[in-house]
This record gives sequence, C-alpha cells and structure tokens, in this order.
Amino acid sequence: MLVLVLTALFGAAFSAELDPSLTEWRLVTKDQERIKFPLRDYILEVKAFLPDEYDTNPPYAELFRTDKSTTMMMLLHAGGWKKKVGRLVWNTIKYDRGYDIAVEECDARYQAYQSFPAGGKKEQIWAWNFFEDHLELTCDGELQYEQNFDEGDVSPRKPGLPKSCRALGDADVDRITLKHMAGEYIRGRPKVAKEPEPTTPPKATTQPEATTPPKVTTPPEVTTQPATTESPELPDDNKFAELYPTCDCWTSECNYCANMECTVQHDLIGDDIGIQVTSKLGWRIMNSIVLYDEEGNTLGMFQWNLKNILLTGCISCQSPPAIRSIKPGTVDLWVFSLDMIDGVLTLHLSYGGSVVYKNALVGECAERYKNVDRFAFFDMTCGNTFTYVKEQMVAGARVTPNCAGSCPSS
Repeated sequence: MLVLVLTALFGAAFSAELDPSLTEWRLVTKDQERIKFPLRDYILEVKAFLPDEYDTNPPYAELFRTDKSTTMMMLLHAGGWKKKVGRLVWNTIKYDRGYDIAVEECDARYQAYQSFPAGGKKEQIWAWNFFEDHLELTCDGELQYEQNFDEGDVSPRKPGLPKSCRALGDADVDRITLKHMAGEYIRGRPKVAKEPEPTTPPKATTQPEATTPPKVTTPPEVTTQPATTESPELPDDNKFAELYPTCDCWTSECNYCANMECTVQHDLIGDDIGIQVTSKLGWRIMNSIVLYDEEGNTLGMFQWNLKNILLTGCISCQSPPAIRSIKPGTVDLWVFSLDMIDGVLTLHLSYGGSVVYKNALVGECAERYKNVDRFAFFDMTCGNTFTYVKEQMVAGARVTPNCAGSCPSS
C-alpha cells in the first residue's frame, strides 16, 4: 500500500525503484547489506548511535580503520552491483585530528566536521542529500559536510581526481551497499516531487483518469522586488485566524499524505485569503503544499524556494529576480492563491504584501487545479506556520496547534 502512495504522490517514473521497506525506519542487521535506493529522488537518512566508549585521538593507523565502532561506510552503485561509482565513509564522532569524513571520489584526504555530531547526544539522525551540482551531509539538521562535484581535490596520489568527483555527480545511483552499519537504522525521504499523473490515494474514491503532463503556454509575469517587512503580520480581515505549524503529512500517522485527517479543507479558488505560510526561504529546501480534490485524490504539489517554482505537471521554472534577490534565511509571510480572473485560473505567489509571481493556467492544467478542495504540507517543519481561518477552513483531526503531538505546544 505504501508503494502505491509513493507512486500516487511522486510519480511512477523514478530513475530506479526504492526498496518498499525503506519508507519507514528499517534496522540494518548485517555487517554488509544491499538496498535498492535511487539517490536522485530520495534523501538517505541514517539513525546512528554514539558508542558508550570512544577515543577522539586514537593512534594514527586506527583512524583509517573502517570497521571500528564509530565508522559507517556506503558503496554507491549505478545500474548494477558490479558498477561501483562511489565510496562514502563517515563517523559518529569528531576526531581531534579532523579525520571525520571522506568521499573517495572527491577528497584526497579525510575532512573535518563542523562540530561534534548531534552535540554529543546518543541518537544521531544523518541525512545524505545528492543534488545535481553538489552533495550534503547533515546530522540532526546541522550541515557537517558539503562537496561541489566540480570542485574535487587535486592530488598526485589520487590521479583520478578531480574528474572522478564530477563523474559521481553525474552517476545515476540506484543501489547501495551498506558496510559496518549493523545496529543502525535507515530510511528514504523523498525530495522535490517529479511530474506525476493525478492518481488516487489508498481509499475508497473514484480514480481520476490519468493524462499526459500538460504544459503551461502562458509565460509567467515577473515583478520587481517588493519591500520586505520587519515581521510577518496577519491580514486585517483575518479576525478569527490562528497560526498553526505546517504539520508534515509525510509520516506513518498521516499514511504518507494519504490520510485526509492531516489535510485542511479550503475553497482556495473561491476565497480571497489564499494559503498563507510564514517560513524561512533558502536556495535548496522547498516549501511544499500538497493539493487535493474534493474526493481526496492528490492533484499535485506547489513548491517554491529562492531557486525554483514548481507546480506538478504544469510549471517548472526559475524563480524571478523578485524572489532570487531575497536574502537566504529571511522569514516572512508568503501567500499562495489560485484565482479565477475573467474566466482564467491564475496562480499568484505574494511576498511582503506584493505579488512576486503570476501565471495563468490553461488547458489541462486549469482542468486539473480548478478542482482544488483541500491542502496539506509536505516535508515542512514545526518552525514554519500557516494561517488557519476557522470561518473558511476545516482542519483535519491531526491538524492542531501542536500537529497532534508532533510539534511542541505553543
């Protein structure tokens, strides 16, 4: 059932199949295990544990052993188990000498972390995230390592560098060998949505007919940079509004965005307030709103950051200068709306009180998204909020001021 949800939400045309058991935490039981894992489409998360005893300054030779209790290793493969394209080695501790992490295809020597992982806590959540131009490794959300594929080291002792680093970035990794990771947990978390067809979540509803992903023919209108506000405020007409956290629907409790109790029913096209989100915007992490029809069928997602604006099946473009010029990390109020203007369904994205992106939806795009009846948030944190207007919205049972216990109570 979970595989059906993944396909419904994020498309069937992945570069490779994800092991179905990896939609939730899975225990690694062997010293060497193999998994099907498309790194282009998923973030690989590893739940590791700090050993009770460890040495941050061991003998020099001990530093390079990969079978010690603090070390994890992954071999990356593309197209077959015999086609190794990468070797990643990292540790649950920060060594005094900085021999913490190495990507064999990019680094001539081990690199140092930014800080001691997870602040020395027992449990650590690592996340490997591969982009087109670089890769990142975070621990409990803190960036510990970053490597641009075009900036690999140069060393006479490793003649393959730096070309091997660029080759790693170009490789279509679809399987991974885990080594020395018994006792740890792994799972896959999806990245930006692809171009899925409208399909039905696993519930008793009518399956909409799939269509070829439509294209937007009307060019978007680009606006100038609006004045930023000191702090986001609720619009004056929202007398009965409350700020709720953007409850993440990609959880087992929400049946991976298929449980309507994790959504908000809202006449997006007929209202005049849109979906108001207060969030921090950056270059890589997307703000993501899942859109559904009245029957609970997933229509697609609207996503935006400083780099891109996406609407599943219809829009995939670079953010206009009005958005790209915003300082990364700025927290402010964003308003996403769909409005019927002279019979044309028009998408608006506003920031700081001004429209910064506008696009008219035509053809199959308009037919699809004119049916929006409810929404949810995908892969967003408790630190972001949205404006819940009781008189115009109906929140599901799990959309509460603390996201049914998933977020701290305010």
